[in-house]
Amino acid sequence: MKKYRVTLGILAIFLFSATWIGSRLWADTTKRNVYTSLEVFQKVLQITRDNYVREVDLNDMIEDAMNGMLRELDPYSMYMNPEEYENLSIAMEGEFSGLGVTIGIADDWLTIISPLEGSPAFAAGILAGDKIVEIEGKSTEGILIEEAVSKLRGKPGTEVTITVARQGVDEVMEFTITREVIKLNAVRYVTKLTPDIVYIKFSKFSRTAHREVADAIDSMFNKENASKLILDIRYNSGGYLNEGVDVSDIFLERDKAVVQTRGRSPKMIRTYRSHSEPLLGDYPMVVLTDYGSASAAEILAGALQDWERALVIGDTTFGKGSVQTIYPLHNEGMLKLTSAYWYTPSGRCIDKHRAELEEDEAKGKQSYHTLGRRKRLLPNDGAIAPDILVEGETRMDITSDFIMNRVFFSYVVDFLSANPDFELGFEITDEMIEGLIEEARSRDVEFTDEEVEEARDQLAFRIKLEIANQKWGEEGWFKVSVDEDPVIQKAVELLTKAQTSGQLFGYID
Repeated sequence: MKKYRVTLGILAIFLFSATWIGSRLWADTTKRNVYTSLEVFQKVLQITRDNYVREVDLNDMIEDAMNGMLRELDPYSMYMNPEEYENLSIAMEGEFSGLGVTIGIADDWLTIISPLEGSPAFAAGILAGDKIVEIEGKSTEGILIEEAVSKLRGKPGTEVTITVARQGVDEVMEFTITREVIKLNAVRYVTKLTPDIVYIKFSKFSRTAHREVADAIDSMFNKENASKLILDIRYNSGGYLNEGVDVSDIFLERDKAVVQTRGRSPKMIRTYRSHSEPLLGDYPMVVLTDYGSASAAEILAGALQDWERALVIGDTTFGKGSVQTIYPLHNEGMLKLTSAYWYTPSGRCIDKHRAELEEDEAKGKQSYHTLGRRKRLLPNDGAIAPDILVEGETRMDITSDFIMNRVFFSYVVDFLSANPDFELGFEITDEMIEGLIEEARSRDVEFTDEEVEEARDQLAFRIKLEIANQKWGEEGWFKVSVDEDPVIQKAVELLTKAQTSGQLFGYID
């Protein structure tokens, strides 16, 4: 027996030693491979510096190499030098001069996530989903987001020309847009649509988002006696994770899960919860979404949908559900690295690409349901699908051509110069339509009489929008837009009939 135990002991020691030696050999081999690769990289830099046909900046080459490495991981991981990081901070918190677009990478191309309403890009006719294939005649293939930002921004009053590829349009389109100062207020517009329905346009999850949304609701409900809410997060490209959680906190009961982060590092596995009681209790609420709703906007929509707190109306969101962590570097640069994915309280992955991978890994699609009493089945294709699909305006070709050629803008400039005493509530006359057509012909825009007749109502609406924007600014633009928006009108229709949240959800049961 003693000999048997000694033999087992020797065997155990041997196995442990073999495992330890093997792991050390593997680790040493891995280290040697990495060190060898780094030595080769350094040698390549040295040879290039000394022998390339023209003088090169090694710092630029190293930055390009780092970003090339990170680009292979995903579109959002990148190295940022101090200037680029400062630009990112400004975009999140302050104001800047540019076009007023949020951009990302989709299908390897620079893509518009959303234009800000009232911005130069929005006025020019840029749409969510447009791919910017050239900036000032140079291809954007392989461009980094921060590089694109630096090219699109500039001094107010200066112009930049971009070439856009749009789904469903055979030829690329060229836009020359004048840069303006872009102010990043979280809440862009607040109004009452009926005596009891308030509308809030919520455009950005900046550091002041929670306060701005809470103040708007408090003012309209307590001072204006509203009792139902439409929260419009279309074209809201997101922002700070914490603000997404805090804004959700305004509507959810205490200790409800808002979003989960799941990453490879244990510290990135976390559930964020609401930490206070809702601002004004329960009341009928609708959230409006579209393809331009992304990031923290999807966190908010997903949490409110999962807990059956709000009815989601509109179109499916963008599907940007990844977490980027900022790591400071000793040269004052920053590493922005994707460190986790976002999941709604029910467990749905918000990131469209990751959701597809998880479905493949699971060899089937898992079912998810709301966490309220109805336990409704939820789609799980990544992004946030609406409870009720309502498509926005489908822009006709002639309308797009008029926008690209600045026909509406130029016609309205001349019209208001001759008719300065316009007031809100005006109607578009046949004479105004004919004036618009004459302006288009003077700019050599090609179209047929049949196209004009088919798009007559749309052209009239665009004239009205342009007049309101030029005459009264952003508030006028929103006033006209809200009154004729089919998605908003659907929300008003449902809220008018519903006196409680339960009645509102009864329309989709």
